[in-house]
Parts: sequence; C-alpha cells; structure tokens
Amino acid sequence: MKTQSMMRSRGLKVTALGSKRFLPTLAVLFCVLLLGSCMGMDTEVKISKEGSGTLSAQYRLSEELVSFGELEANKDMLPVPLSESDVRKSLDGVKGLSFKSWSSKKDGTDLLITTVIGFDSLDSLVLYLDPQGMMASHTSSSGSQSISFTLGNSISKIDKDMKEMAKEAFAPYTFRFVFDLPEVPKEANSSDPAILVVREGKKVRFEGKMSDIVTLETAPSLQLSW
Repeated sequence: MKTQSMMRSRGLKVTALGSKRFLPTLAVLFCVLLLGSCMGMDTEVKISKEGSGTLSAQYRLSEELVSFGELEANKDMLPVPLSESDVRKSLDGVKGLSFKSWSSKKDGTDLLITTVIGFDSLDSLVLYLDPQGMMASHTSSSGSQSISFTLGNSISKIDKDMKEMAKEAFAPYTFRFVFDLPEVPKEANSSDPAILVVREGKKVRFEGKMSDIVTLETAPSLQLSW
C-alpha cells in the first residue's frame, strides 16, 4: 500500500496530529506529507476589516486515502472531515468559530469534501489552522496584521525511487491557499519556490503542485502581512 510504504521510507510513526476536534487545516497537509497518500487542497480565507471572516477548505481525497481514514484504527491519523457530524462536533463549545456548511461529492475516483467555517477574529482563524500553536501565528502592530505558518515541522529524506513514485502518484493534485484581504497586502512570501506567491489586488494566492511539495526535504513556510 502506497501509504504504508511512504511511511516506512521516511522512518515515521504517525500519531494523531493534535486534537481532531478542530480539524486543523495545516495538520491535514502535514498528515499528507507523513502518510504519502494522494490528496489536494484548495483553501480560501476571506477576512473583513474587523478581522472576522470565513474559511472554505476543499479537500480532494484519493480513493486510497478515504479507505485508509475510514478504518477505526486510522481515524485519528486523518484529521479530514469525512462527515458533516465530524465538523459540527469539532466546533462544539469552541469560542470564535462557527459552522457554515459541509458537502461532499465524487469526482471520478476522488472524493471532494468542502467545509466552510466562520471565525470572529484573526486569533480564532489561527486557532483553527493550528490548535496546537506550533505551526501558525498572528501578530498585530501599529494597525498592521501579520500571519505566518509552516506546512509541517520536519520531513525526513526519501530515496530517489520513492521520490519518483511520490511525484507520479501526486501528479494530479494541487495545493492552493487564497487570502482575500480587507486591503492590499504589504508583504507575501514563501520560503520555497515549490509554492508560488501570486498577488491580485487585495488577494494573495499561495499555490503549488502537491508532487513538488511532498518531496521537499524541508517543510515550507508562508508569511503574509497587510
């Protein structure tokens, strides 16, 4: 199984990535890097002048990854909302976050899952992205706002054959993270050329091929300020 072979090649023991209650977006991608299972991510964050807004995340999951996550023993390893109840339960009693919608549909052999949540502040947004406080941060200074996050902690090297296998398996999948800001951004950077930065007025788009991202030796980090 591709998932297990990639784990063995990186010498990794996968455990639950923080509290599944939050279904953290960054942990989802980090999980993909660890598991080596095919998945794409398309996330759009809309932020108002007050700092509130919505986050819409669409996950494109391969048939293999869905089957892997449906096994009882693997549920905590895959923080992807496979059902609406997963999302609703994850937000129960969490201040600053609210459920908006959830949907799923088949697209060929892939499963497309879309989750939309609301946040009442930038700190709540960062909490949703990274409930453990290890991969994302928000700072405010003199009216300027900054958000920075990394797509993982550390990634072990994989051999040439496994890298080629990963590139082929992930070829159809992409990573896209869009921020729709209340004003034109002052800064937008990616630490690795595998993730491009595209500015369009008040929007900033971070995008790349999953086949490039999962074969990196260092997890990339992204910075944004406005």
